[in-house]
Amino acid sequence: MTRKMRNPVSIFLFLFLVVFAYSIVRLTNWSMERMFQRNFESAFYLLTFIVNNSLLNEKEFEKVEIEELRKKSIEISGEPNKLNSSYLSENFQGAWVLKDSVLKSVVNYPNLESEIIYFYKQNLERKDTYTLIIIENKPFFLANFPNKSFDILLLSEAKGVWSTTINQLLDSLVTSSALVYFSILDETQTPIIFSSLYNNFLPLQGEGTHIINTPKGRIFQIEKKIYGKNFVSGFTMSSLKKIQSQNNLFLIFIIIVFALLEITLLFNYIKFDKFKIRKEREVNLLKEIGALSTGFAHEFRNSLHTLSLLGNFLNEEEKNILYKEIDRMKLVMDSLKLMGKAEIEKKEVKVYELIDESLSLLQGVISSEIKVEKNINEKLVLYGNRLLLVTVFSNLLKNSIEADAKNISILAIENKNNLFIDFIDDGKGIDSKISDKIFEPFFSQKPQSGLGLFLARAIIEAHGGKIEFCKGKKTNFKIIFKKNE
Repeated sequence: MTRKMRNPVSIFLFLFLVVFAYSIVRLTNWSMERMFQRNFESAFYLLTFIVNNSLLNEKEFEKVEIEELRKKSIEISGEPNKLNSSYLSENFQGAWVLKDSVLKSVVNYPNLESEIIYFYKQNLERKDTYTLIIIENKPFFLANFPNKSFDILLLSEAKGVWSTTINQLLDSLVTSSALVYFSILDETQTPIIFSSLYNNFLPLQGEGTHIINTPKGRIFQIEKKIYGKNFVSGFTMSSLKKIQSQNNLFLIFIIIVFALLEITLLFNYIKFDKFKIRKEREVNLLKEIGALSTGFAHEFRNSLHTLSLLGNFLNEEEKNILYKEIDRMKLVMDSLKLMGKAEIEKKEVKVYELIDESLSLLQGVISSEIKVEKNINEKLVLYGNRLLLVTVFSNLLKNSIEADAKNISILAIENKNNLFIDFIDDGKGIDSKISDKIFEPFFSQKPQSGLGLFLARAIIEAHGGKIEFCKGKKTNFKIIFKKNE
């Protein structure tokens, strides 16, 4: 894929992910709203069932209770002058025989007797009827049963009347649940039973379901005629709003994650593109180096053979130095030839032997002032090409010497998966500004080819390992081999 094509595709992918995330969140919000509405409808039908049954039970209780009061009035009317406290019981809390003024009375609430008589004269006098009144927060029946000459007024606690219980239940639900108002309406749309959280707030929208926007938030209202009565319920949707807000925050989070992923993918793609170009350039350079080395290796070896003949005219010490340098040059040429091969030959070699061989090649250039410290377990082994690895190690040691190092440390350790070899020196070091370029081919701040570290990295990577320059006070090149290589 070309770079021209990559950007439109990346933008399209990002937009697709954003639209997809937005659609998912919108669908989720809609599904949650529908779920809330279904739950509210279920709660509405359950509540109407409970309230309707309560009202039916109340009517049945009223019939029974009033019939008992009527029987008691008949009993009293036979002997009105004998009215006394014996008539009072758990079910009867007051009785009066009245004609113009009080003839006879007995009551468990004497402090309220004047109020009861006043209410009787205003609403019940000479009427065969009853009503429900509240005394000390309890419901009571106040029933009047007139005959020809006087009225018999009876007070009885209405324990089976559910009206107050229903109101208490509704008030409790309104203050502790999603229900904000509940009402039963008569034919004239007047509330028979009504409880609201918002000071008699009861918006009527007509039969059906409605979503009402109010200063207190959105309300889901259900108004239906059931059991011959008009029921109205309003449920707050504030909890749904909170959930949807969290869902929208999740959408923003997903979009941000997608954006970061897209940026990361683009960055990695560009980085990989550059890495691929660099690798291709390095491969081409290796091929060129291999071709060149193969072409003039023979002529170079002939020249080295001629130089070796000059050793006959040197003293023994000079002869040894010359021969070692010739061997090292042959080693370099052989390593270049090996790098041109598709697959290098490998076998098991001991690490300390590779280090000793590398040091011996540099014996002529390592002065007595340079201290070399080795910390290598003799059991450590590598699976690799001895010639190439010696080329890498001797090159690293030579760089330390050329950097005027006085102390060189070689450390080799292993764990379950890797083998680590560190070359550490206290020489001049490498400027941090160029540390990222030191492994590039032909890069050098010295009058040299600039292929040493480049070839070192190529050889190490050909062995399945990697070489790193570790920034610090001392110069440290770390080589890492996988133990299974």
